[in-house]
Amino acid sequence: MKKESGLSTTDNVKIVAAVLVIAASIGAYYYLADLIQIGRVAIVVAASAVAVGLALTTQTGQSAWSFMKEANVERQKVVWPGRQEALQVTLMVLVLVVILGLLMWLFDALSFYVIYDLILKVGNP
Repeated sequence: MKKESGLSTTDNVKIVAAVLVIAASIGAYYYLADLIQIGRVAIVVAASAVAVGLALTTQTGQSAWSFMKEANVERQKVVWPGRQEALQVTLMVLVLVVILGLLMWLFDALSFYVIYDLILKVGNP
């Protein structure tokens, strides 16, 4: 018998519950308009924490959490350039941009001259 891939019934119930918690908190935010703003925001933040907690107990949530932990480990392995190296690379990029800009201007001016003055003979009198 072939095993069906996807979320289990328990995981589906947890995800639906998380969505309902978020929806209820948004509804409460607007329903409790008489409450001070910070109280309404606290309700939404607390409900969001509950919803995230519910979602993290699912198989998909566990996979996502594991992925985030592994991504953080990889981020810590990155060797960032020092100030001197970053400055040198930035200056090299700026110089190359200026050189390429001048070359493009030169090719544009040359092609304009060739097409309009030599071929079409409609240049300036």
